[in-house]
Amino acid sequence: MLAQTDPVRGEIADNLNELERLCQQAQLAGVDLLALPELAFSGYNIFSQLHQLAEFENGQIVKRVAALAEKYQLHLLFGMAERIDNHRIANSAMLFNDKGERLATYHKRQLWGQEQQYFVAGEDICVVNTRLGCVGLMICYDNEFPEISRALAQRGAEIILSPTANMMPNSDRQQLQVRARAIDNQCFVACVNRSGVEDELHYCGNSLVAGPDGEVLGLLGIEVGILVVDIDLRRIDQSRNHQNYIKDLRKLPGVQA
Repeated sequence: MLAQTDPVRGEIADNLNELERLCQQAQLAGVDLLALPELAFSGYNIFSQLHQLAEFENGQIVKRVAALAEKYQLHLLFGMAERIDNHRIANSAMLFNDKGERLATYHKRQLWGQEQQYFVAGEDICVVNTRLGCVGLMICYDNEFPEISRALAQRGAEIILSPTANMMPNSDRQQLQVRARAIDNQCFVACVNRSGVEDELHYCGNSLVAGPDGEVLGLLGIEVGILVVDIDLRRIDQSRNHQNYIKDLRKLPGVQA
C-alpha cells in the first residue's frame, strides 16, 4: 500500500500519529507493505530546521516505526533525515519487516538542488531479501538516473521502492520515468510521492506502481490518498522469458556496468 501523504512540516510527533492511523488502514486492507514518501515525518522543505529535525538511527522515529511494524505486522518503508554524526545528515530510506526489525537503510545518492548543501550523498546501492521478494531502494531524484535502477536489478531486485517528494510540473515526467525504469529492468517499480504545498513547492502526487512490461498497475492523482496494488512476482519471469534485458546486455567498452 502506497500512502501519498501531506505531512505537517516540522511536526514529527503528529506525523507519527498519522502513521499509526495508516497502519490500521493497511491492516484492515490486508496488505503486506506500507510505503511512505521521502522525508515522511518532517516534511521536505525543512532546510532551515534540518539540524533540529534530523535524528540518529535510534531516535523517536525509528523506535516508533519499529513498534508499529511489529504491532500491525506490516513491512514499513519511509524516508527521513538521518543524522550520521554531529556534522553529517543523510536523506535516508529505511525498510522494516513485520517483526519490527530494520532490514535496510539507504542513503540517497543523487541529491537534487539545494539538498547538496545540506545532505551527504550516499555511496552504495541497497538491495535486500525479504519475505515479499528481493527489494531495491532508491529515493526521488535517483529514479531519473537509469544506471541506479539497472544496478539494483543486476543485484537481483524484483521490486524497487522509491520514496519521493516530487513537485509540479513533473507529474508526467515522473510517470514516464517510473514506467521506463520498470520496463528497462523487467521488474516492479513503486514510486510513493507526496501531496500538498510547502512555500513555493507544490507537490505533484501521482504515486504509481509499474510492472515488468512498463504497464501502470495503479496510479493516484494529486491529492492525499492510498494505493493498493497486488504484485505477482511470476510476472517478472514471464517478461524475461520473452526477452531478458539483464541477461542479454553485453558489456560496453569503457562503461561501468
